[in-house]
Amino acid sequence: MKQYSDYCYAKATWATLVKLTCLPLAFLSAATAAAPISAVIGFNNSQVTEHNHTLTLQPNPGTLLPLTEHFPPILNLQTSAESHWLNEIAKKVSVEHKQRALQYTGTLLRIEHSSRSFQLLTDDRTLTLPMDDFYLIPSASSTKSTLQKGDSYPVSYQTNQLFWRPQLSFIFEEDQVTLSQQALISNQSDTPIDIQNSLLHHSSNTTERLFKTERSLMAMSDASPKVRYQDNEISYSIGTPPLSVAPYSSSLIALPSHRSKIEKQTHQANVRTYNHNQSNIELNFTHTVLFSLQQDGLPGEYNTFWKRDNLLLPGDSVALKTVRKDARVSVSTGNSQDITGRFTLINASSQKQPSTQTWQVDIENHSSQTQQYSIEHQTNELIESFEGIGLTKVNANSITLEGKILANAKKTVTYQLVLKE
Repeated sequence: MKQYSDYCYAKATWATLVKLTCLPLAFLSAATAAAPISAVIGFNNSQVTEHNHTLTLQPNPGTLLPLTEHFPPILNLQTSAESHWLNEIAKKVSVEHKQRALQYTGTLLRIEHSSRSFQLLTDDRTLTLPMDDFYLIPSASSTKSTLQKGDSYPVSYQTNQLFWRPQLSFIFEEDQVTLSQQALISNQSDTPIDIQNSLLHHSSNTTERLFKTERSLMAMSDASPKVRYQDNEISYSIGTPPLSVAPYSSSLIALPSHRSKIEKQTHQANVRTYNHNQSNIELNFTHTVLFSLQQDGLPGEYNTFWKRDNLLLPGDSVALKTVRKDARVSVSTGNSQDITGRFTLINASSQKQPSTQTWQVDIENHSSQTQQYSIEHQTNELIESFEGIGLTKVNANSITLEGKILANAKKTVTYQLVLKE
């Protein structure tokens, strides 16, 4: 029987304890000059498939799946939070702070288990530093492999060292809105990686679910650069050339973006009246933009910006659950600076129900353009009937008042509500 040497190695992950997997020599971790990997990249972890002499990333325990019928035994699977440090004692290493721009290079002298610290000899002085605050970067000589090509075979595994986050924005400029999408892909290993023929998987689940193989292959075979909805999954394909991501860093890539024409801009306010004591209310308007999407996009939280020359003025963020082609989207960009108003009860036929109430709305437009407004009035009672210009019934206890106000003008609107228990 062919003999295999065992070799153990692990790499630091972002702010978590490291899982150490011990494999035959055919699968040393921390590969150098490895071939590109393929992966279904999720928000929390990735399902990686590769055919290298060494594993590029650290597998999560219990997830390593050889993609061949016959393979040498994978022995001595175990976990350790410190084994990757212990393997580098008396060797030259670099350590890099996880949060600050701080890096040291020297000889790793010892590990203090009780205090979770390490000693590093650098420039003829000994430093004692906390293990949990630093990434360990071994020297190149610590990670070289001497395997022959015949020793490797394809494997798949799950890892927490590769994940992504969407960066989503709406940029408004005059009568146009741009849906801007990017993906921030993070490599939290000490190994540079190249990614190709892969999928970004968008999932709202805390725990990632693995793609079915045939579904992944179908999505990756579609070379068109678009967000893909299939079988209730959302994905985006990364093809060729390979995408390179340096150790402990992130790469920002562009996803499909598109422009839409703004169909309507409205200043909206909401007011709720419970009793006759609420008879004089200041209206707080928000600026709302309505448009239709030209392509499918990613659900999530979108930042909003107004473009002024080459500057972007930030607005409110908006969470969208559905971002599909031809869908009409209403986005609030922030408090209105153009419209102010006041809401006043000027008459009530009775303190009890049924009652007829007369309301007056005073609106002022401070801008040099005609503006549209929409005010939703909710009552604590049922609305039996209403009378006034621009009124629409929303439900049993609310109506909407809509209209236009000329530039730099003031406007007064009155209407009646007949309320009952």
